[in-house]
Amino acid sequence: MTKTVTKNKVRSVEPLIADLANGWMKSYNLDYKLEQEPLNTEIDKALDEYLSKSGGKGGNRPDAKLLLQDKNLNYWPVLIEYKGYKGKLEKLDSCGNIDNLTARNEPNYSNIKSFAANGAVHYANALLHHTSYTDIIAIGMTGFKDELGKLKHSIAVYYVSKNNLGVGQKVGEYTDLSFLPPPNLTSLLRKLKP
Repeated sequence: MTKTVTKNKVRSVEPLIADLANGWMKSYNLDYKLEQEPLNTEIDKALDEYLSKSGGKGGNRPDAKLLLQDKNLNYWPVLIEYKGYKGKLEKLDSCGNIDNLTARNEPNYSNIKSFAANGAVHYANALLHHTSYTDIIAIGMTGFKDELGKLKHSIAVYYVSKNNLGVGQKVGEYTDLSFLPPPNLTSLLRKLKP
């Protein structure tokens, strides 16, 4: 008689992570858009035309996106990617940058698809290449349930700009998204531009 071994497959908690983050944005009265909802024509077209996270033709859909305005009336696109597994926040290269390029300087689609911040930085590059926006905030958020079934999450924020050639500068790790609404946005932006 043979024994069947059943492996416990870890389930993604991405819907719970999305619900948590979207709930915060709703509570801050932010005008955020989900995956297929339009943000504006320029951004929507850029995301649609840029190579997808798998390397195919277009159809990039960040899990959430916003267009925030700072006190100087400049617009800041914010692109957010959610994942639902432990250890899937970001994949960095040996220099500590988002690892979205292979040794041959080609897109590393495996990292772009698998890690939240890598995907968000990929979306930000679509805007750098195909819109007039030169400064973008890319946010990755992931999480998991601990041994007691409690949801744990982590958030990484990157500043992606023409100045850093789309590589992205890590702004920090946060416990929530309260840095997005004004006046907190001003303090976040101070960290981005010297």
